[in-house]
Amino acid sequence: MPPFFCNYNDLEKMSRTVDRCVEGWRKTLCSRSWPLGFVFWVLSALLVLGCEICLANTNGYDDVFSADVVKVIDGDTLEVRHQGRKLRVRLFGIDAPEWQQDFSRQAKEFTRQRVEGQRVELRSKEWDKYGRLVAVVHIGGHSLNEELLREGLAWVHIYYCKEPICRKWRRLEKEAGVAKRGLWKQDTPVPPWEWKQNYK
Repeated sequence: MPPFFCNYNDLEKMSRTVDRCVEGWRKTLCSRSWPLGFVFWVLSALLVLGCEICLANTNGYDDVFSADVVKVIDGDTLEVRHQGRKLRVRLFGIDAPEWQQDFSRQAKEFTRQRVEGQRVELRSKEWDKYGRLVAVVHIGGHSLNEELLREGLAWVHIYYCKEPICRKWRRLEKEAGVAKRGLWKQDTPVPPWEWKQNYK
């Protein structure tokens, strides 16, 4: 299904919304005679309203779609282009070091070399409060989220990674720690969510 059409669940929501609206208007319209043109206008307006509700719920994107990476913002944030539209993407479930933290530049450079200018597959999860699409990013059959963890350039986010895959990701994080890769070369690396509490 093209990314700017609604998925099945959204169509069901739209249908229920339109049904409720139509039922209310049916009682009003059937209580007296109305010109056919007026009835057509009302039904068209209801259909447009339902589609707007559907697009508002999906932001116009499917759960899985491809896009071109045009810019790497930091280790866990990308800017992509899809069908002429630019979109910020936050990698799901992980947290790379903040700008002022050690290994932030290494994390950004790793992500840049891996995906900048490349076509990636996005598996969307949700939209965050900053208007970014939160997603798992795949390239060449591999998950960028996992690669950052494996290289010791990100943490599994303790607050936002609650899905079954997160158990595997925690094992990758632990393995990187044991091998002292990336940020784990430090004695006591501080996760970004703790760092922000202390320095903001």
